[in-house]
Amino acid sequence: MKFSISEHDKFLLCLVGSILIIFLSYYFGFRNYNAKVEELNKEITELQTKRNDLKAKEDKAGQYAADTKLYELMYDAILVGYDSGFSQKATLLFTTELENELDVWVSTVSMPDAALIYTFGNVTSSNPSASGSKVYSTDLKGYKKSVTYSYECGYDTFKDLLAYILDYDTRYTIDSVSCSFNEEEEKMSGSITISQYAVTGSGREYFEPEIEIVPTGTENIFVSSTNPNSFVETDDVTGLMTNYDIALSLSSEASDLSSVVLGRRGMVSSQISANSNDATDVVITVEGENGEYTISYSVGDSTYPSSGTTGKSFNPGRSLDLIVFSSKRESDKDLAGANVTIINYSDMTLNIKVLNDDTVNPRFNIENTTGEVKFYK
Repeated sequence: MKFSISEHDKFLLCLVGSILIIFLSYYFGFRNYNAKVEELNKEITELQTKRNDLKAKEDKAGQYAADTKLYELMYDAILVGYDSGFSQKATLLFTTELENELDVWVSTVSMPDAALIYTFGNVTSSNPSASGSKVYSTDLKGYKKSVTYSYECGYDTFKDLLAYILDYDTRYTIDSVSCSFNEEEEKMSGSITISQYAVTGSGREYFEPEIEIVPTGTENIFVSSTNPNSFVETDDVTGLMTNYDIALSLSSEASDLSSVVLGRRGMVSSQISANSNDATDVVITVEGENGEYTISYSVGDSTYPSSGTTGKSFNPGRSLDLIVFSSKRESDKDLAGANVTIINYSDMTLNIKVLNDDTVNPRFNIENTTGEVKFYK
């Protein structure tokens, strides 16, 4: 039997075959190609966004490096304000110091164990590319130890007691105070609870004081080589950096901080600042003798104390120290800095240590000094 196909059927078969070829090309070819193109375009967009972000960061790499170095110095300065541990011996020595230096009678002392209050390294990243991950890892931990004293002293001594605790070398806070006044004897009595804070870990070695080798009649019972974290020797630059009394921060006007920040160590309420792309006038005045001292200072138009002309009472300890956290200039247009005048009418030498200043065009410039001032490089 002879099989034949008409021209009309041939046309239909060719048409169906063409349509089938076009469909298969689209289904297995163009559609996959189009999906790949969309995927590549999405990847290009993501990479372009990341590139723009990295380019912006690269443009500010110098500023980020300078700011990071400044923040690291400030971090270290804050961290050294906390002791590296606790001991009952140290608490007893602190108690003895209160009685000997301030003429306070302490009748009872309650010393519970230290409690863990903060674990470092639990901060998570806000960067979208690292969302939920920890910013850093560390074994640092923060502890708190509260001690309650029953005391008796005069009214003026009571005020000195509060100032002494708050201005002590290591971080203390006053949690509660109760008091009553005996008019006949002019004595105050009551209880006071104070808390000491310590940060342990990362090789922060704790030096427990040895009571038996403390010299009899010494000016300060913490002056011992067994407890170097608790005192400052005038010629000890490391001690100056860890137990300074006043801090001056100098940076670019474009940084996250104000260009000039001045304040007492551990007292945020004492900080004053100015932000200007120019040299700001800074005046620091210290007065007093025989353990009774006052301090006042100004940054531009801001002053501390904020009202009146009388300086604020403070206890500098065994040495009077100013530390300057400076930074290198970002460009020739970066003119921020400080012209500093030191007025030291006290019977102590003011020690000054400058860190990380620009070697070509320093931000820290001494305009004038009065009294005993000593610089450390």
